[in-house]
This record gives sequence, C-alpha cells and structure tokens, in this order.
Amino acid sequence: MTLKQIVKATLAMSAVGMIVLSGMRLGPPKVHADEQDSVQDLAEIGLKISPVKLNLEGKDPTLVGLGSYIVNAQADCNGCHTSSPADAEYGASNNPYLRSPLNNKPWKAQAQYYLGGGQIFGPAGPGVSSGVYFAGPGNGPLLISRNLTPDHTGLPEGGHTLEQFLNIIRTGHDYDHLHPNCGGSVTTNCVNAPVNGDVLQVMPWPTFNNMTDYQLTAIWTYLSAIPCIANTDSPYPNLVNQCP
Repeated sequence: MTLKQIVKATLAMSAVGMIVLSGMRLGPPKVHADEQDSVQDLAEIGLKISPVKLNLEGKDPTLVGLGSYIVNAQADCNGCHTSSPADAEYGASNNPYLRSPLNNKPWKAQAQYYLGGGQIFGPAGPGVSSGVYFAGPGNGPLLISRNLTPDHTGLPEGGHTLEQFLNIIRTGHDYDHLHPNCGGSVTTNCVNAPVNGDVLQVMPWPTFNNMTDYQLTAIWTYLSAIPCIANTDSPYPNLVNQCP
C-alpha cells in the first residue's frame, strides 16, 4: 500500500469514527432502569388515587390499577364526564384551584358524581332540534357527556363490551346515535354537514386512539370496577343508567 493509499484509508476511518461518535452524542439519552416506571408501579399508584371504592372481584388488579392511573393521573376523564354543577368534580371545600398553594394535601373527586356524566357542551352543530333538552331551532341536539360507570349488566360506559369500547376509541363510533345527520326520514334532533353525526363530537378519541390495546383494556377494566351511578333523569332515554 502506497503512502497516499494509507493516508486515504486513515482519513476514511477517522470520518467513520466521527460519524459514529456524533450519532452517539446526538441520539436520545440513555434511561437507567431505575428511572423507568414499570406497569406495576403505575398500577399501584392508580389503585391508591382512585376516588371511589373498587370492585376487584374477577378482575386483574394490575389492569384496574393501570386504568385508574390513566383515567385519574393522565387523562382527567372526570373533568368532562361529571355533572354540570361547578363544584361537582371537586366539591366546594376541596377545589384545588381555590386552596392555598401551601395546602398540598391530595384531593379526590366526589364519589357521588364520579364519571356519572351529564356535563353539557352545547349543540352538536348546525341542524334542527326541538324539545326542552335540545338547543333550539337552528342548532343540533345538545352534546352531553356520557355516564362511564357500569350499568345493570356490569359493563361500563353505557353497557359497552370491550370490543365496542375499543372501536369507540379507535374510530369515534357513536353506538347511541344521539346526534344523527339530517336527511330522509330524520328531520328533527339531527345535525347537518359538515358535522358527521355518526362519530363522537367532543370526546378526544383522535388523540386517545394512539394508546395501545393493553392500555385501553386497562381503562375499560377500571371503568368496570367503579361503582354504578344511576342517572334515570337523563335527557336521552337510551342513556338512562340503571344500577343492579
């Protein structure tokens, strides 16, 4: 090998070395094993922070706990799926936004309203509506958060199976058909384009559908473990929740 060839080979090896080192420096930092929260760790936290007593009979505690962690520590499901009164989520004496910053005691949602639905978000969109529970002429039917607690069947979220729940989160499909599109024989309590009445309009399913099947199964399992809340006064007859 000539001197010129040796110099070229040396420069080439140096360039490769610099690329490798640069890649190592620019890559994501390594996470030590003790810095990663395991599913079991999150499940234990979830079981501790649940604001209601859980029925774990026949259920995987890890799934229930992980579901509670997602519902209560990450997604704030109760923030939407609780009744409309301003103090329904926290309670007048337990609202963390009204307390002194020095009062950092943990708070829990009020059990009597927890995930019982009933919050009104306004009309579904341009459409036709009538009746006391609807927005009025020129606006579609009201969007009201659903009751996520188990019904008389023991299934959560209006009696939906796990398969149905996964489909709801993956596609936004509204099995209750509360705000159908106007057309044909549907001329009242319906919405017009561009609103798609077949899908949930407020529920952030486009974001939640990025979760894994295991995480969504954990949520469904947790919701099946919380106490039933009856809402026999629901404005929508097919959303009346009857407890066992």
